[in-house]
Amino acid sequence: MNQNMDCSQHYKMLKDMEKDPKNLAKYQKMYKYAYLLSDGVFKIVFTEEKSHSLLISLLNAMLDLHGGDAIGEISLEMQEFPGIFNKKNCIVDIIGTTNAGEKVLVEIQQQKDKFFKDRVEYYVSRVIENQVHKSEKFELPHIYFLGLLDFELFPEEEHEYIHHVDEMCHGKKFFPKIQKVFVEIEKFFKLEKLGFTKDDESDAAQWLRAIRVVIKEEPAPEKIMQNETFRRLLESVKLINFAEELFNCEVKKMTEVMAERENAYAEGKEEGRAVGYAEGASAERTKADQEKRQMAKSLKEQNVDVSIIAKSTGFSEEEILSL
Repeated sequence: MNQNMDCSQHYKMLKDMEKDPKNLAKYQKMYKYAYLLSDGVFKIVFTEEKSHSLLISLLNAMLDLHGGDAIGEISLEMQEFPGIFNKKNCIVDIIGTTNAGEKVLVEIQQQKDKFFKDRVEYYVSRVIENQVHKSEKFELPHIYFLGLLDFELFPEEEHEYIHHVDEMCHGKKFFPKIQKVFVEIEKFFKLEKLGFTKDDESDAAQWLRAIRVVIKEEPAPEKIMQNETFRRLLESVKLINFAEELFNCEVKKMTEVMAERENAYAEGKEEGRAVGYAEGASAERTKADQEKRQMAKSLKEQNVDVSIIAKSTGFSEEEILSL
């Protein structure tokens, strides 16, 4: 087990499991840990505990909450099965209410998306809308949004990996009840490797070092192993602990994404017949082709093997390399 399970290998495992779910056993021999930044894996690790102590520790560290401000308890409002993706029912990866009545939203984002910021605003607005609808008052609770990112959202801030984003007016927070915190995980790993974070002993840095052990499959430093919370994290994310059913949900989502694109083409084709087959089919074919190319480009940027992308999209390896 000298390899690490990254996004590319996780995707490859899903493709192999699509052929035969029993292929999971092959990967359990190859890799020690599951890919923690997968939505399904993240949810099961951080929501299956009855006390949610791992999630609470992560939140307090990343949101920099201490003493009386720290989260003591949290109840999750979406008790869906981890790994099940339903756009209509789930607006964010994890949403909960703390013992103080505060709302907490957690979102894992694996790749750069030009509409990611739009979605963050949408997630928060949904919580606000639901709160006002339930209470019929405009007094809002404190709302925390935590974005855990596997890409750089703030490349101009080279040495900062945690970002607190607020609306400011004349140097003061305009509405301090809403706090958005974005953690650039991969940037922290780079800063750590370059030695810029060697003196960072914050709780957030310790959590990210523990996450690095999982993602990079590196030996755990003594300080990490001395921490009971991190020992439980490392144990809970071992790939051997995961059943086929969890990943089957992700395989289903992956195939549904492909089916959506094929259906879009087919529906467009039928619609084209009603208003003029040639024009409609051509437009929908162009749209479907553009969407496929965008998906292929996105997978390529995540370092997914070119042969896998070719099988998934129907493009030649030469076409994919030219994207």
